[in-house]
Amino acid sequence: MKKLLLSSTFLVIGSTAAMAADLRLPVKAPIAAAPAFSWTGCYVGAHAGGSTIHTFTATNFEGSGSTGDNGTGAVAGGQVGCNYQAGNWVFGVEGEGSWSNSKATNSIVLTPLDSVSLATKNTSDFSIAGRAGIAFDHTLIYGKGGWAWGSFDYNSTLICCVVGFSSTSGSYNADGFLVGAGIEHALTRNWTIKFEYDYLGFGSKLLNVGATPFAGVPVNVSTSPTKQIFKVGANYLFDFGRAPVVAKY
Repeated sequence: MKKLLLSSTFLVIGSTAAMAADLRLPVKAPIAAAPAFSWTGCYVGAHAGGSTIHTFTATNFEGSGSTGDNGTGAVAGGQVGCNYQAGNWVFGVEGEGSWSNSKATNSIVLTPLDSVSLATKNTSDFSIAGRAGIAFDHTLIYGKGGWAWGSFDYNSTLICCVVGFSSTSGSYNADGFLVGAGIEHALTRNWTIKFEYDYLGFGSKLLNVGATPFAGVPVNVSTSPTKQIFKVGANYLFDFGRAPVVAKY
């Protein structure tokens, strides 16, 4: 009898152990964790905004005269660039091209009888600049600086001896520099929006604005435009070169 009870006990224990072995806990599948956002990669985008232009014009015809005047206008264009993120620091290079219609007019009184008026219109700008900034996950605060090139049209009117006048028009290009700052925010993994301020300074340019109506004496003026741009933009950031998704167990 004792042997029978003992055998039954061992049988029950063995069966319970076998059932427990079969009832294994389910293994969880790996969960793909969302990676930290990376600014590394190349992008293309577009921008639009407003601008102010300041033109300082001077001449030494029959003495001397100078003036500085402001104008306003609009800008629109595109940009292409690449970023590299190291920790929280982001470094990159960007090229931009913009259409512009910013215009300013300068009037200089040369003598009690003579004056010259110069209307300058900035028609386009191009720049290549380096960027550096600090990333706070999806938000990037940055500064930029580099080379700028501008295209300008001008129209001038020369008034001599109150009644006589001549007019001329032309265009010129000028090299300069660009400095700026902005903030950019990633809405998704690929799309970002930004707000940016840029200051462009162009070198001095000597222009022939005509000749005095009666004596035919050439009149030259020196003009030095500067420009401020306030713009918003959007970029599409490509995936190549960016951090992969890491599986989390």
